Amino acid sequence: MELRLPAPHEEPEFRRVVAAIPADHPTFLHFHRADMSLAEYLDVLRKQALDIDTAPDSEVPSTFLFAFVDGRIVGRASIRHSLDHPLGLMTGHIGYAVLPEFRGRGHATDILRLALRHAHAQLGIPHVLVTCDPGNLASIRVIEKNDGVFEDERLDAATGMRKRRYWIDVLPYDG
Repeated sequence: MELRLPAPHEEPEFRRVVAAIPADHPTFLHFHRADMSLAEYLDVLRKQALDIDTAPDSEVPSTFLFAFVDGRIVGRASIRHSLDHPLGLMTGHIGYAVLPEFRGRGHATDILRLALRHAHAQLGIPHVLVTCDPGNLASIRVIEKNDGVFEDERLDAATGMRKRRYWIDVLPYDG
């Protein structure tokens, strides 16, 4: 598996993903609009990572990467550079998702593992917070397979939902 942005010649694969966005995860592609070309979308993602031309107080800079297996996009990861925004302690540093047709194959575990490596190597984040819904047993297993240490479960005042919070020490991360 590779965690990276699509290259310009991979636009057909990107379009396949846009068409396959799961109904249970309409925000699968952060910052994407239906009328965007791949080049425009990549520009938005680069600016978000560098905190250029982003909406004030919307979020902290984040790196958004796609998970590729054999040339196919199977999922994605979003890595927030800090927990400074109001929801940081509820959403954590890393969010990940797998497209429905690729679920149940261990891809989420690999995506989180590679996102942890990126968070440490590229962003210098020593301790990563990862959160999930209490009923999401698959995500709980993914986080625990990546050495997540359960801290607590909290009520998210913004959504009224509970979140399980795990910390992963990524100094050094061998996962």
